[in-house]
Amino acid sequence: MKKKKIIDDVSFDVYPGEVFGFLGPNGAGKTTTIRMIVGLISITAGDIYIKGSHITKNFEQAISHTGAIVENPEMYSYLSGIGNLRQYARMVDGVSEERISEVVELVGLKDRIKEKVKTYSLGMRQRLGIAQALLHSPSLLILDEPTNGLDPAGIREIRDYLRRLAHEDGLAILVSSHLLSEMELMCDRIGIIQNGKMIDIKTISDFVNDDAQVYHFHAMPVEKAINVIKTKFPQLESKIDNETVHVIAAHEDIPSVTRELVHNDIEIYLIERKATTLEEKFLQVTGGKTI
Repeated sequence: MKKKKIIDDVSFDVYPGEVFGFLGPNGAGKTTTIRMIVGLISITAGDIYIKGSHITKNFEQAISHTGAIVENPEMYSYLSGIGNLRQYARMVDGVSEERISEVVELVGLKDRIKEKVKTYSLGMRQRLGIAQALLHSPSLLILDEPTNGLDPAGIREIRDYLRRLAHEDGLAILVSSHLLSEMELMCDRIGIIQNGKMIDIKTISDFVNDDAQVYHFHAMPVEKAINVIKTKFPQLESKIDNETVHVIAAHEDIPSVTRELVHNDIEIYLIERKATTLEEKFLQVTGGKTI
């Protein structure tokens, strides 16, 4: 049987104080990469370091700096939320009752923490999983779909909390999610993996604000406006949509286009730049592959 290469020379860093988003179409290798990082799958080549410790050569030291939820948090359903956290705390040195109370408060489970986990909703289990991952005060937090099952208010709360953990407490956070709009709000940098290869890494602002942007010209007469642009600026992609001229251009092209339209007696009422979303850029980069 021929062996299939699932991860192909993927390389990236996650720095203290940032939320790094890990994106890719289904089957691209996101979860496999995360499993390698936390030592659940062996690596055949390459190296993984967590705070300077090699994940295979010095596993206990490396993993002691790491808190993670891979896919779904697993809990003892017959125990209470606090019982689960205390059980986990017994396996880790230095976790006090004060620390347990602190993370329970942070993830918003104070009022339900003494109830049995079998009564918890999926969102509450997710919160409890994050609390467990944070108990030992890790330097790196890895979360696979951290907002899965949460309502909009819960998603916003977890997002704000993770950003606060990174920016105020200096935690390095690696997040994998299929909610692109949420990742755009949550992350500082984005890495896109496709077919096992890392194809792009950028800050959110660099990713969605590249040189070419879509500009909407509200001008009259619209047919004359599009003809002028196509004639004078053939290198720019332009079209009419909903009685508005859409032009893909760099920021520095807009004054020249505007001057040419005015020179040709075209009335310009409004020029607006359409912000590109992370979802649109993701689909462009991956060739329309769904996440």
